[in-house]
Amino acid sequence: MLIIGHQNSDPDALCSAYAFSVLAHRINRKGHTTIASPEGVSKLSKQILSTVVPIVVDENPDISKFGLIVTVDTNTLQQLGQFRDPVQNSTKPLIMIDHHAPHPENAKIATLVLCNQNSTSTCEMILEMYTKLHMMPDRKVSQALLIGILIETGHMSIANRKTFAAAHTLVKAGANPETALALTRTTMDDSERIARIKSAQRLRLEKIDRWLIALSEVGSYHASAARGLIAIGAHLAIVAGKRNDDLTISLRCTREFLDETKIHLGTDLASVLGQKMGGMGGGHATAAGANVTGEAREALKLSIMLVREFLQKSSKPNTQTEGYAQNSQS
Repeated sequence: MLIIGHQNSDPDALCSAYAFSVLAHRINRKGHTTIASPEGVSKLSKQILSTVVPIVVDENPDISKFGLIVTVDTNTLQQLGQFRDPVQNSTKPLIMIDHHAPHPENAKIATLVLCNQNSTSTCEMILEMYTKLHMMPDRKVSQALLIGILIETGHMSIANRKTFAAAHTLVKAGANPETALALTRTTMDDSERIARIKSAQRLRLEKIDRWLIALSEVGSYHASAARGLIAIGAHLAIVAGKRNDDLTISLRCTREFLDETKIHLGTDLASVLGQKMGGMGGGHATAAGANVTGEAREALKLSIMLVREFLQKSSKPNTQTEGYAQNSQS
């Protein structure tokens, strides 16, 4: 079995892959699993690999040699990068395990889709598999799952009752919360700080009703830049930029914006952007992204148009939009 996380796998992808591989081995001791990640893993995942998760991640597996393929924390096959075509063209069974809003194409491609968008992380879903099979994860697996949950929920900032129950279960099984917190706190390097600052310099602000929507362009760290714009006061942040030949769009919003507007960033914006711009998109209600073709300004223009249309349909008929001048450095 080949277990694959998305490109540049984050801790939720890495830790859920590891925990699922251990579970699979407990079910079938004769089975063999390989964990892979296109383009390697994220900076934080590398730190976890060196301290908590005792595995080697294969960055270039021969996909044709495996009898079963499992993707974790992967909303669309496009997120597999260089693995996309070999996986899509494989005749072997494909299982997709994910907690993002389901993409309609997945049901056509996969043998089995296990999706629970009410779960705050894929790690939480894997723990539920252990529970349903009346198995308890060991200390190492529990530590890994707790780390994945903490990262994916922003240190429990978007956690729900089930998330706290899962964390309690993992601590009882041997996970050390102090160790998990220490491993999930990182300092931004200079390149990430510069990307955030540039996104603020290039900011264009739109106001729809009382909502402040920040639009910006940067070449890297799009998700971090979007989070930064939320931190300085935007209700919704949309950041776009070219990475290699692909155009990346990252979207973030406040819980207040979600609760009042009911816009789901994954299904109502990212997925639609993917369809309209020749790519794929998806994600959570408050955090989503899309990989598409085209230009950044085109993507930002389409994004604000979609937001405006959604708000006009779902809220007051007198919705008005004000445009704020773009910074001269944009």
